[in-house]
Amino acid sequence: MAPDNEHGHQPSKRRKVRESCKICRAKKTRCDGQRPVCSPCVAKGAACEYDDMTVPVSSNTLADIKARLQHLERQSTATWQSPRNTAEDQGRENDSTFADNPTTQFLSDMTQVAGLQSSASLDHASIRRRSGAWLVETDTSSMVVPRRATADDLIDCYERFVYPLFPILHLPSFRASYMCLWEPERPGPWETLAMEATFYATLNIVFALGCINNSNVEPHLKLRTAESFYRRARTLMPLDALDSPSLEVVQYLLLTTHYLSFTKYSHRCGNTLAVAIRVSQTLGLHVDKESSSKSQLRREMSRRVWHLCITMERLLSSLFGWRALTQLDGKVPLPSAIDDEYLLEDGEGVQPTARPSLLDSFIATIKIFDVFHRAPDINDGYFARALCLPELAQVLQLNEELDQIDASLPAHLRSDNHEKPSTRRGRALSLQAVAVKIRILHTRLVLLRPNMLATARRTILAPAFDAPPSRAEATLGIEVSTICVQAALSAIGLLHENLQSCCRIFSSTAVYVTLSTATVIIASTLVPELGVSLEDGAGPHGQAVANAFQVLDEHRWQIEGAPRARGQLGRFLETVNKEKRRQSGVDHDLSAILGPNATDVEFGAEGTFDEIDLSNPLWNFQLWDLV
Repeated sequence: MAPDNEHGHQPSKRRKVRESCKICRAKKTRCDGQRPVCSPCVAKGAACEYDDMTVPVSSNTLADIKARLQHLERQSTATWQSPRNTAEDQGRENDSTFADNPTTQFLSDMTQVAGLQSSASLDHASIRRRSGAWLVETDTSSMVVPRRATADDLIDCYERFVYPLFPILHLPSFRASYMCLWEPERPGPWETLAMEATFYATLNIVFALGCINNSNVEPHLKLRTAESFYRRARTLMPLDALDSPSLEVVQYLLLTTHYLSFTKYSHRCGNTLAVAIRVSQTLGLHVDKESSSKSQLRREMSRRVWHLCITMERLLSSLFGWRALTQLDGKVPLPSAIDDEYLLEDGEGVQPTARPSLLDSFIATIKIFDVFHRAPDINDGYFARALCLPELAQVLQLNEELDQIDASLPAHLRSDNHEKPSTRRGRALSLQAVAVKIRILHTRLVLLRPNMLATARRTILAPAFDAPPSRAEATLGIEVSTICVQAALSAIGLLHENLQSCCRIFSSTAVYVTLSTATVIIASTLVPELGVSLEDGAGPHGQAVANAFQVLDEHRWQIEGAPRARGQLGRFLETVNKEKRRQSGVDHDLSAILGPNATDVEFGAEGTFDEIDLSNPLWNFQLWDLV
C-alpha cells in the first residue's frame, strides 16, 4: 500500500511559533504564541509576557505605525505635551501664560486629545516594569497633562482658592511629584502603576478645581473644561482601583467629592464621599492606626484626612438634609496646627510661633460642624411642626456654643478685620476668615431656620390649629426667629461683600447659605411680630433679598445648580407675595428684588438642591393641610 504522501496527502505539521512567551520558555512547555496572553498562561492564570524586541514586524506595519504616530503627535503637540519629553522647552513655556491661548481652543484641543494613545505621552516600558501591583486595566493614554504654563496656572489657582478651604493634600509632596513630570532626569516617586495612576487622577481633579476658580478661563467654559479633567480622572481611576486602597486614593476621592459639589450630580457627590469613608476605615484611619508611626508626616496626614471625611460628610448632610452616619468617638486626635512645610518624615516639626497656621481654620470647622451633628432630631422635622420648649432651649444652647467658637477664633480668622491683605499668605488667611464665618452662620441658620419656617406656617394656618403654643413657647419661638433673621442678614451681607473681594468664595455652601438666608427673610414677612417688610426695596430686608439674587447670579458659571436655585427662590418669593396679597388685597412689585434676570431661569434634570427642604410644602400653601 502506497504511503499517503504519494497520493498528495502531506502529513500535517505543527505550526511553528515564532516566539514563546517567557513563562512557557522557562518551563519548556508548548506555547501557541497567542497575544496578548497565550492559552497555557490563560489556563494557569499566569502573567504572560513576551520579548517584544525579538518579534519580527513587517516594514509595512512599521511604516503604518510611524505615520499614525506622526499624525497623532501633530494633533497633540500644540496644547498637550508629554512632561517627560518637554523639559528642554521649560524655559520657553514659562514665558507664556494661560491667557495667551484662547480658552475655546484650549477646550477643543483637550477634547481631541482625550482619547489619544501616543507612545510619546508615557514611558510604556516603565509601566510594564511596574504593573505587577495593578490588577485592573488602566487607560494609560489618559496620563497626559496640559502644557506647562497651563498646568502651573491651574495648580496655582487650586493652591490659592481651594486648598485653604479643604487642606486635603500635603502640598510639598504633591508639588514634588508634579515637578518629576517635567524633569526627565528625576525618577518619579511611584513604585507601582497603581500609585502613578492615582497621582495622575488626583492631578486632573486638581486641574478641574483650579479651572473652576481660574479667572483666565472664560466663565461659560469653566464647568465644561473642568468636567473634561474630571472624566479623564475617572478613566484613570476605575472602581476596581479600590482593590489597592491607600491614603492617596482617599485624598483623590475627597477631591472628587469637592469637585462634584460644584456640579448637578448631588447623589454622585454623596456616594463618592461614602466610598472615601469606607476606604479610610479599611486603612484604619478611624482608629488612628498611624498613631505609633515614626513619621510625623504620615501620622498627621492620616488624622487630617480622617477628620476631612467626617467634616465633609457633615457639611453635605447639612446641605442636602442627609443624616451623617459616621461618628467621632475621640479615638483620632485633631490634626495639629502645623503647616505642610513643617511636617517631617524624621523628627517632629513645629509651627513657628509668629506664623499663623493654615490648619487653624480647618480645626475651627471641625468644631463648628460638631455643633450641627449634635442637633439631628431638631432638623429632621424641618418645619412640619413648631418646636416645643425643650427643643427651643436646646437650639439656643447650641447657638450659644457657636457664639463661643466665634469668640475664641484667633485674630487671623476674624472676618471683622477689613485690612486688605498684601501677600499671598495674607490673602489665604483672609479667605479662610470669610469661610469660617460663613460656616458659623450656615450652621446657625441650620439650627434656627426650622423654627422660623414653622412659625411662618403656623401664622398662615393659625385658625386650623386646635392647640396653640403656650405663651412661653410662643415668646421663645419669636426670640429664636428674631435671632434667625439677624443671622440671615449677616450672612447675605457677608456673601454679597465677598463678591467684590480678591478672595472670592465660590461653593455650593455659599449658594445654599444664600438660599437659606433669603427664604428666612421672605418667610419672616408672614410673621407680624417680627416686623419684617420687603415693600421698601431700599430697606435692609428688601436689599438683603435683592443681594441674594445677585449672589446666585454670580455663581451661575461655577455652580451648575445656581440657575435652578435662583428659579426656586423667585418662585418662593412670588408664592409668599401671593399669600400676602390674598390676606391684605395689596399687590407688591417684586421687580426691584428679583433683578434683571427674573425671567432667565434654567431648570435642570438633577439639580444640586433636590434634597434640601426647599422642596417641602412651604413652596405651596395649598399643601399646608392638616387633614
